[in-house]
Amino acid sequence: MKVRAKGAVGVATAVVLGVTGGGGSAFADDMDPHEIYERSAPATVHVLGKDYSLGSGFIYNPDQGLIATAAHVVQGEATLKVVVGDRQPVPVRVVGIDPCEDLAVLKFTSPQQDLKGLKFGESKGLQAADRVVSLGYPDALGDNPTAAKPAYTGGSVQNPNVQNAVPSSSLPRYPVTVQHSATVNPGNSGGPLLNGKDEVVGINTLTATGGVQGQFYAISSDHARPVLDSLAAGETKNDPGWSLMALDDPELSAQFVEEDQPTVEKLQKRLTDAEVSGVVVVRSLTNSPAYKAELLPGDVVTHLKDAPVASVAEVCDVLQSASPGESLPVTAVVTADDPKGQFKFGDAWTTELVLGKSKGGGG
Repeated sequence: MKVRAKGAVGVATAVVLGVTGGGGSAFADDMDPHEIYERSAPATVHVLGKDYSLGSGFIYNPDQGLIATAAHVVQGEATLKVVVGDRQPVPVRVVGIDPCEDLAVLKFTSPQQDLKGLKFGESKGLQAADRVVSLGYPDALGDNPTAAKPAYTGGSVQNPNVQNAVPSSSLPRYPVTVQHSATVNPGNSGGPLLNGKDEVVGINTLTATGGVQGQFYAISSDHARPVLDSLAAGETKNDPGWSLMALDDPELSAQFVEEDQPTVEKLQKRLTDAEVSGVVVVRSLTNSPAYKAELLPGDVVTHLKDAPVASVAEVCDVLQSASPGESLPVTAVVTADDPKGQFKFGDAWTTELVLGKSKGGGG
C-alpha cells in the first residue's frame, strides 16, 4: 500500500469543554495585532516534505538554527525543507522528536544569515478571555510555498489548562493544552500561539470537529519548553520510526493514495467485523526499528510488550515506560489470505521491536 502526501493538523474528534470566548480581553501593554504579525511572521516557517506542504513551525533559537514544530508534522518524513519568509526552501533535519508528546525540533543543515526568533512566554499566566494569535501556513494558501506568507488569526483563550486530553484514538495523550478560538486550519499545526506581548504560549496542534466549531488546542509553552530542550540536545523519544493510526479511525483510508483507499476500507471493515482492535502502521522509515521489525504500511499491531493496544495513547504508554535498547514483543495480525494456505486472514504473527539508544527512539 502506498501512503499519500500529508497535510498537517491534528483533529480532535472528542473535545474537552472549556469556557467559551469572544474577541478576548486586551491589556494596556498588549501590542497592536499588526505589530505582532510584523515581528513574528519572519520567524514562522513553512515545513515542506519532498514535494508537498506538511505544516508550520517557528524559529526559537536563531543562533543555533533551531525550529520547533509538532511531531505529527514531520514524523515519518525522510526529506524535509523549510521556507523562511521570501527565501527559497532550505534543507533541515530532525534533531529530536517525541511523537508521544507531539513535539519535534528541527535544525538547518547549513548556517542561515539574519534569522529572527520567537521568545517563549509563560502559559501559566494565561486566563480565560485573554487575546491570542495563531500564525501558520494553511493548506489553502496554495501549491507554491515560496509565494505564501504565514496567515494570521486572532482569538481568545477559552480554557488555559486542559489536562490529559486524549482527543482521538489516533492521537497521543496531551498532558497540558491551551484551548482557544484563534483558527487552526490544516497546515497550521506546529505554528506558534502568541499572547499580546508577542510571546509563544503554545504550539498549535489540534482542531475540534464532530459538530464543535471554534475550538482549537495548543501544547502549552510551560509543558513544551523542557521537552524541546531535551530534543534539542539530540534525544529522540518514543519514536521507533513508524506513524500509526487506530484501526477504528474513520479517517484511516484517507492516509493512503486514492487507488488503495477502497482496499483499506474493505480491510478495515473486515478486521473490525472480526472484532480485531489495534493500530495500523501508516508509515515506516527505512532502517528504523519498525522497519527492521518488518512492520510496514498496512500492518495491524494488536499487542505491544504483551499489552493490548487499540489506540496511539496506549502505544505511548508502553513506549514511555520502556528502557533504551529494550526489545519489545509485538503481536500483529495477518491482513491477507495466503494462496498457499500457510496462513490465513486474522492469524496472529509476532516480531521484536528493538528500541534505539535514546529512550523509546530510533537510536
